[in-house]
This record gives sequence, structure tokens and C-alpha cells, in this order.
Amino acid sequence: MSNIRKSAKGQYCIRCGAPPDTVRACHYNGFRQHTYGKGRGIKCHDLASAELCFNCDQLFSEGKLDFFDSKLDRSEQFLHLCMLTNIRRFENGVIK
Repeated sequence: MSNIRKSAKGQYCIRCGAPPDTVRACHYNGFRQHTYGKGRGIKCHDLASAELCFNCDQLFSEGKLDFFDSKLDRSEQFLHLCMLTNIRRFENGVIK
């Protein structure tokens, strides 16, 4: 397990602020996933992940479109959360 994925332990959910006990690094699965390293049986690069709780992970992985305006909206919101997570990782010294 990479240091980036390990760093999710002890963090609050970047989307809803849920406590750390259910938070993990969730890999981006939107429109641009293949440009971030996604392949057959391979997830995106760890930098294309967001620290989400179980419920928020389900929201993005299940793709509940009644919550989002469209698939593009879901993809954009997930990328935004990945960016916010990377800012937090940078500020915490996980990435340089």
C-alpha cells in the first residue's frame, strides 16, 4: 500500500466531514479515468483519489444520478474532491 493511500487513515471525509473510522482513499472513476492510469484490472494513480467515507464513496462509485445533474457533473465533483484531498496531503507533508 502506498504512502498516499495510507495517509487516508485518521483523516475526516473531504466531502462531508465524517469521522476517520470509515475514511479511505477512493480512486477516481469518472470520464477521464484512463488518462490517470486506469486500465484493465488497474485503478487510477493514487494521486487521482479522494479521502471519502463509506457513504460518500458509495455516492460516487454507484453513480446515483438522481443526486447529480449528469455523469459529467459526477465526474467533475469527484475530480474536485481529488484536488481538495491532494491540497490536504500537500499541507500535511504527504506529497511534496
